[in-house]
Amino acid sequence: MGPSAVSSKFAAPHRQLAPTTSTCQRKPLHSQSSYDKPRTYHHFDNVLLIVFFSHARYGANLDYYKEVYSEYFPNMVFIGPASREDAGFSHSYDLMVDSYQSDEDLSDPNFYKMAGRMAHHMLYTAMKEHNCYDGYLWAPFDTLLNIPRLQLFDQTKFWYYSPWGKFVPNPQVKADENGGKHAPPARISPDPALNVTASWQGWAKDWWYIQNSDPHVGSVVCMEAFNKVPEAMRSRMASFTNGKTRLVGGSADTVYIPGRHRDNFMDILALFLETNCFLEIAVPTTIHLVVPPNEDILYLDHWWIWEPPFNATYVRQRWEEGYEVDTFHTFHWGEKDESGVWRGNHDHVADIQHLQKESAMRQGIHLD
Repeated sequence: MGPSAVSSKFAAPHRQLAPTTSTCQRKPLHSQSSYDKPRTYHHFDNVLLIVFFSHARYGANLDYYKEVYSEYFPNMVFIGPASREDAGFSHSYDLMVDSYQSDEDLSDPNFYKMAGRMAHHMLYTAMKEHNCYDGYLWAPFDTLLNIPRLQLFDQTKFWYYSPWGKFVPNPQVKADENGGKHAPPARISPDPALNVTASWQGWAKDWWYIQNSDPHVGSVVCMEAFNKVPEAMRSRMASFTNGKTRLVGGSADTVYIPGRHRDNFMDILALFLETNCFLEIAVPTTIHLVVPPNEDILYLDHWWIWEPPFNATYVRQRWEEGYEVDTFHTFHWGEKDESGVWRGNHDHVADIQHLQKESAMRQGIHLD
């Protein structure tokens, strides 16, 4: 384990608890027994999939997710703000519990205390507890993963929808044939030195990533951490933004951190966790601070949708339009019935499993 990337005045928890032995041993995971058939797929055997819940809405969401993705990810950990005690003792250890600032209060439009605003604490917790992986794939339970697409990504690089990311082409399509059709990238902030909080109109009118102006979790707060980042890393990030000081903001619904950058990533993320900096500023900005000079961030074609279809049909529709869908949020594992009660729909399991086969054919690769 290399030296800390941050000042010795601040020792992040994963540094304080670092093992003294040079032998790296993984902790056993409940997920390793989730798939009861002989394993033929091994592409992600050394990757830890971290699946998070902002709310304790487990049930079918967790069970169906595990049924679909445990075939591809033998190492999977679920993490949420409360235990699964409602499912009984046998399920009480299905997930890690991390309730750090997980309370929700949306009554004040000027200060939406969203349950997932500090979900990067869950990311930090899972990475701290589970060392020794080649990489860490972070996604919420309601993000669909296109396995054949992700199989094409280099596991030694960061994956994110960076404005400066390098696209990963479909091997069946010529490099320029899709006409530049890609999912939207993350946003670049205005100058943090500007008084962007003065014009803040609340979350209903000013979603944070447009101006980063929320005075409670936005750029003013995040800059407290940014200013503590080592100069070399801030200079690296400035190389993306023509020498200007900027933050990066966008969805944090799919992120891949290579294991070789684990410690530096956690060092910088810990600085942001010392503040109330919002998840969707802290994580994207940390990636761009930590990635070494001359190393690419691979561009995930991640889609964030708020209108139906919230299922695999969305992916097929995008394919017809000539787009790739590496991941998308929000995916629904069920629907509300006529009485307004949400119920899981197990048909989605078979549909996603079939979608993976369709995608493999589209990419011209094998899922084995």
